[in-house]
Amino acid sequence: MIRPYQPDDYLAIAEIFPRAVHEIACAVYTPEQCHAWSETKPNPDHWRQRCEQKQPFIYERDGEVVGFLELEPDGHIDCCYVHPKAARSGVGTALIQHAVATAFARGLDRLHVEASICAKPVFEKQGFRVLYENNVNIRGVDLINYKMELKKV
Repeated sequence: MIRPYQPDDYLAIAEIFPRAVHEIACAVYTPEQCHAWSETKPNPDHWRQRCEQKQPFIYERDGEVVGFLELEPDGHIDCCYVHPKAARSGVGTALIQHAVATAFARGLDRLHVEASICAKPVFEKQGFRVLYENNVNIRGVDLINYKMELKKV
């Protein structure tokens, strides 16, 4: 079930983010890249502040938060992460579909995202197209992601 953010959700999100990076993205990024991208331990203070501002969509399964997605007012998807135990179960796809439907219902005609190597195929399956490959430097370490967009037809 996808629902709006609730005040205590940041605790689960603080756990999901580093686990997704270090247990899912590690299949396509080096350990050095994953450590630059995310600490290995949850950072609840950071995520509380961020979630209060971003108000992400939450995917809840059996009373537990297993994924989240941040949709900004301009149609930018800033974060889309899934707990490793829910990986490849449709959580990411459902969150993206929800974001697309929400954005289009709000009158936007374009969504855009910087998708990781592992997220790129999920976004492509939802109709997003690659605009260009992007080299991002995080804490002195280069990572590749993809600037992608979806336009309303």
